[in-house]
Amino acid sequence: MPTSALASIPQTYPELLSAVRCVLIDGQREIDRVWVRSYHETGRLITEHILLNERADYGAKVYHRLARDTGGSERRLYQCAQFYRCFPILQTSAKLTWSHYTTLCSVEDPKQRTALAKQAERQGWVVDELEARVRAINATLELPSGEVTRPTGSGPVAAKLLTPKRGLVGRYRVIADDEGDLVIDVGFKLSLPLSAAKARSRTAAQIVDVDIDGNICAVDGGKPADLFTYAVKVRRVIDGDTLEIVLALPHLTVRLKLRLRGLDCPEIQTPAGKAAKRAVETLVRDAKSVTVYTSRADKYDRYLADVFLAMNDGTEIFLNNFLLEHGHAGRKDAWEFADWQKVEQR
Repeated sequence: MPTSALASIPQTYPELLSAVRCVLIDGQREIDRVWVRSYHETGRLITEHILLNERADYGAKVYHRLARDTGGSERRLYQCAQFYRCFPILQTSAKLTWSHYTTLCSVEDPKQRTALAKQAERQGWVVDELEARVRAINATLELPSGEVTRPTGSGPVAAKLLTPKRGLVGRYRVIADDEGDLVIDVGFKLSLPLSAAKARSRTAAQIVDVDIDGNICAVDGGKPADLFTYAVKVRRVIDGDTLEIVLALPHLTVRLKLRLRGLDCPEIQTPAGKAAKRAVETLVRDAKSVTVYTSRADKYDRYLADVFLAMNDGTEIFLNNFLLEHGHAGRKDAWEFADWQKVEQR
């Protein structure tokens, strides 16, 4: 073997470890650069194509068709388009990965976004460090009324995120109805009657599992936080914060409208409102299953919801926070009757 070849072979294990690490790290960086460039170009192609075809709902249909025909994810295609819109001129960096860029896209102010990208590259921040700084930038001030305000001169920022609420699908509570008979409260002011034989083995306030055929199984250690959680199908996206859903309860199918808890999207007539609706439609179509936790709005007895999307790529999205994180909604916890009237008219 030539002397030059021998010289290139690591002689000791520490030398081997160092050499392999260098090769793997360099290779991963090159792969990341290729993915970033590919996603950026994909976003450019989609965005410019949609701009040439400005028809109602055309953009949402494009994402669906592209995902179907390429075998990809609608969510990823949406992220590519957002990436291009946030970084129309891409300066590829060995230090910024796709995860860095998706995090930066949640910063609404272009100047802040650009400055943060330069700082992340210059200081070599890992994704967790960047996420912490983005959360700090996206912090918002909430007034007692539930309105959202922003620091003067800060530019648009995402609202404070929600703490998700979720119980267990198929879990209900035994209650006594107005006549004193035991029934199962399935939510939405509906109840499942119990036969005399089944009622004898139940007690009021007991938490049970009930399948779609009405079979009942007692639960050890069940708690109120487990309740009011349902597997649903989204029949229609009315706007960014309002869904029409269908859910199957024991011996009963219910269709109703839910409003997402803790947020308010722009009016549907506005470009921002239409963008919010398109974003939700895209995610819902790419979801393998949808789970909702419901709670009533205090003043008007209407149902608010936390919505969870199990995506085909194995991830889960808490839809309420997705809209807040991506600037499609602001925080809102105080509801007026007019808000619900608008929903009923759609």
